Amino acid sequence: MPKSDASRNVIKPAHKALRAYYAALQQYADQQISHETALRSAFQNLLAETANAAHWTLVPELSLKVSGKTVRPDGTLRDKFYLPRGYWEAKDTADDLNEEIRKKIAKGYPLTNTIFEDTRHAVLYQDNQEQLRVDLTNPQQLADLLSLFYTYAAPDIEGFERAVSEFQERVPELARGLDEKIKAAHQSNKKFQNAYASFFALCQSALNPNISRAAVDEMLVQHLLTERLIRKIFDNSDFINNNVIAVEIEKVIRALVSQSFNRDEFLRSLDRFYRAIEDAARHLEEFSDKQHFLNSIYERFFQGYSVKLADTHGIVYTPQPLVDFMCASVVEVLRTEFGKTLGDEDVLILDPCTGTGNFVVNLLRRAAKRDLESLYRTRLFANEIMLLPYYIASLNIEHAYYELTGTYEPFEGLCFVDTLELAEGPQIQMGFMTEENTARVQRQKDAPITVIIGNPPYNTHQQDENDNNKNRKYTVIDKRVAQTYAKDSAATNKNALSDAYVKFFRWASDRLQGRDGIVCYVSNNSFVDQIAFDGMRKHLLQDFSHIYVVDLKGNVRKDSMRDGKPIGENHTVFGLGAMVGISITLLVKTSQHQEHRVFYLTVDWQATRQEKFKFLAKAKTVNGVDWQALIPDKHYTWLVPENVDEFETFLPIGSKVSKAMKGEKAETIFKVYGRGVATSRDAVVSDFDRQILIARVKQFVEDYNSEVDRYRRAGGKADLDNFVSYERINWSRDLKLDVQRQNYAEFDERKVRIALYRPFCKQFLFFDRTLNEEVYVFPQFFPTPATEQENKIISLTDLGSEKPFMTLISDTIADLHLVGAGSSAQCFPFYTYNEDGTNRRENITDWALQQFREHYSALRGALWAPHSTLEKWDIFYYVYALLHHPDYRAKFADNLKRELPRIPLAPDFWAFATAGRALAELHLHYETMKPYRLEWVEAAGKPLSYRVEKLKLSK
Repeated sequence: MPKSDASRNVIKPAHKALRAYYAALQQYADQQISHETALRSAFQNLLAETANAAHWTLVPELSLKVSGKTVRPDGTLRDKFYLPRGYWEAKDTADDLNEEIRKKIAKGYPLTNTIFEDTRHAVLYQDNQEQLRVDLTNPQQLADLLSLFYTYAAPDIEGFERAVSEFQERVPELARGLDEKIKAAHQSNKKFQNAYASFFALCQSALNPNISRAAVDEMLVQHLLTERLIRKIFDNSDFINNNVIAVEIEKVIRALVSQSFNRDEFLRSLDRFYRAIEDAARHLEEFSDKQHFLNSIYERFFQGYSVKLADTHGIVYTPQPLVDFMCASVVEVLRTEFGKTLGDEDVLILDPCTGTGNFVVNLLRRAAKRDLESLYRTRLFANEIMLLPYYIASLNIEHAYYELTGTYEPFEGLCFVDTLELAEGPQIQMGFMTEENTARVQRQKDAPITVIIGNPPYNTHQQDENDNNKNRKYTVIDKRVAQTYAKDSAATNKNALSDAYVKFFRWASDRLQGRDGIVCYVSNNSFVDQIAFDGMRKHLLQDFSHIYVVDLKGNVRKDSMRDGKPIGENHTVFGLGAMVGISITLLVKTSQHQEHRVFYLTVDWQATRQEKFKFLAKAKTVNGVDWQALIPDKHYTWLVPENVDEFETFLPIGSKVSKAMKGEKAETIFKVYGRGVATSRDAVVSDFDRQILIARVKQFVEDYNSEVDRYRRAGGKADLDNFVSYERINWSRDLKLDVQRQNYAEFDERKVRIALYRPFCKQFLFFDRTLNEEVYVFPQFFPTPATEQENKIISLTDLGSEKPFMTLISDTIADLHLVGAGSSAQCFPFYTYNEDGTNRRENITDWALQQFREHYSALRGALWAPHSTLEKWDIFYYVYALLHHPDYRAKFADNLKRELPRIPLAPDFWAFATAGRALAELHLHYETMKPYRLEWVEAAGKPLSYRVEKLKLSK
């Protein structure tokens, strides 16, 4: 009996795809159409639709070799590894199905899991024997056929799936074992120590002058665990002797195994995994399929082996539809904008983070045969910093060239190097791993690059300092980002500019060195509309004449429950590998265009991955896209919100300019505002129980001060990230800096305060500049418990939040993430103080009071009382009510993501001011006010106002 995967859903007779199949057949019958070519389309559509549930893909007319013969089934169904899982062959209704099956068997057609059908009947072969024969006019029998077909797994495939899963689970254990042997060799194996020292120096020069020994040890582990798969899958036994980097690593490995352990014996426990994977790969005839297969295995390897490396460098490779679209677009723009082809001598191309070389291979296949040699030898370059993809890229590119020319030649344009490191200047004077690699790097440095294409990593920063997994710092590129993108940004929080992909955009702009050229990246799409990237948008538009952005959406965290319609992995072009929004960006720099312009296209945010792929395939290039021409505003906003002109006529609630004024007239409603308190260690400094909090903070202070003492005894010059202990301390950036400054923490019970942690949720907080990452300006808002009796703040969603706008009043300290993780709160107090609680000052400006009084004093009638009664507290509550107005929030939702609120002057001031007081009372005393609710009521011909209504409570 065939083996099956019971976890897959069986097909039901009422499945919509079956209903569509029978409907299509009826339409053909009505038209008296019975020939195979027409009728088979119905069954093909049925397979294409139902295959999705099994995560298979139907590929029509795919050739395969069987015993030296080439056969071409009507359909081959492949899984995500490109492994064939089933076949389909359609015959004409006039044919004898049994006779046709015998003919196909004689020709060598596979019978592992194959459906033969003629619209009336179908026969399923599995394990080379007939398994099921059904009447296709019977929906139940058709459903049974498909269920058995999709749940089948051939023994070698079933073994492969188990092996990949177990391999992923076993990798950490094997890696730890190898790591221990390497550590022991560092201590006792002299031959290894000498070889390692030379290799370590090479890594410092080629990859990172500050590279750690642990990182180099990881490279050895990667090589040991995977080089066999590379040799076997690509049938290249000489790989480790021919690849310029593998040769150097093998020197260290041979020194390691000469005394420390037996390589084959240690890896023998992986034999069955290796064999299962290698056996599965034998089903793949095409080199490109083997490459995709190994990419998939490689991703699973890293998911089990090194989550940190996967996080900082990325291990997910660009889907082929994206690669096709990007490469075709580059070729098209070269032709239309520059009148050039890939064969022109001044077209020099660089993929700065090549992964497994997909972009390079794709471009080679688009070049004219007469131009291949010149392109391959002198004008095509690629860099990779990760060892295993570098290996695969080398094999992949060289094999592609061999297929195209019939000649094998090493690809000397490939460098094992950190692209961003090449911008560091003095570093180029050092060697790069080997003499040959150094020569390759120097040749690339000297090349006048005109096209840059690729998929840079995107990772903003580590989420937890205890991960000790920071993005690499680059002096030159980081300085360039600071001098341009950051300097010209109006955002308060610019952390997003530390994302690696931002550095690659900055690097690419500079790498063209003023020449006309093209940059084409697939990357995180956050730069398109988020506030922190306003400076980046400004400089991209200055640096390039035409900018094309295909926004592929896919931000699962942002859109997971948008409009009540959840999206997930199936809606992202990278699947689980990248759950952020993605865009393809093509930048064109040419002196022919005097006007710099931005063109934009967005897919539906609900579109699935396959729908996005189909869109790109249909468009083919950027010239096949129906672009929307964008007109950026003065703030360098590309996607300008609706109603922006009206919004700008309202009174600003606050501004950085006014906040910075010293004693000058501020033309905003509030003079001072600031973000909520950021602790970076809620689990230490926040708690519902005061005594538990005190005990925990005291212990933390002791542990932290012990680290300061250790650092002092070490001379205060150690590498802090690798010096401090991560076992008992919740580290953050500023706390590490406090260790570096040798600042001791101090417990003071007076610092235990009440804080609004989340909406309607108060906790005790240890309010302290050392143990809190940032207190911002809250020492001026609530410096003492006494100020909580008189002061109030309006907290609201900060700019750039992925969460909807919200606002909430508080009479205590407010947490930075009042509205939840991933969104900050800006806080506007009524009073400000000196940090000792003295010198109380009203924070609503005299300018704002004048604006309100003058506006409303001009009104007459029942809507207004004498203007002299309007005071600053009235304005405070008016603002609070207005910010809750549902029409205001809906109309200006996009504006509120890019700018602090602006406050309109409503027809009925007192209705809002009165409602704001009632709303504040409800929110400040929510425990006692639970039986009440507030709702907007609109009377005919009258402005909106609040009404308080008693609710009937049921037990």
